Amino acid sequence: MITIDTGKMLTDYCDLKRIFKSGLARKSGISYQLIIRAFKTKMIGIVPLIKISYALEHNFLMDIACQLPKNFSTNAPVDTSATAEIEALKEKIKQLETEKQILLQVVGKNN
Repeated sequence: MITIDTGKMLTDYCDLKRIFKSGLARKSGISYQLIIRAFKTKMIGIVPLIKISYALEHNFLMDIACQLPKNFSTNAPVDTSATAEIEALKEKIKQLETEKQILLQVVGKNN
């Protein structure tokens, strides 16, 4: 079992982005003392983590999820938009290649 140190994760992120804990407390609506405690402890509750995520516009829950084994199940919807776009583009390529062949035949017959 892996341990996910949310305090370190928050500290590293805020250090990297040069975010002050006092500013984060104001923006998230969480008291400064609770922010300090969140940064020092290994585990933070989901509600404060979501508030911090909204305040910083960063998905810390996804950061945690990415650390879990890939074979774990999820109820999250699968984003198939890229696959659908690829299939549509492949179909368009086939159509354009057919049109190209027809145009080459027409141009070739007129010469």
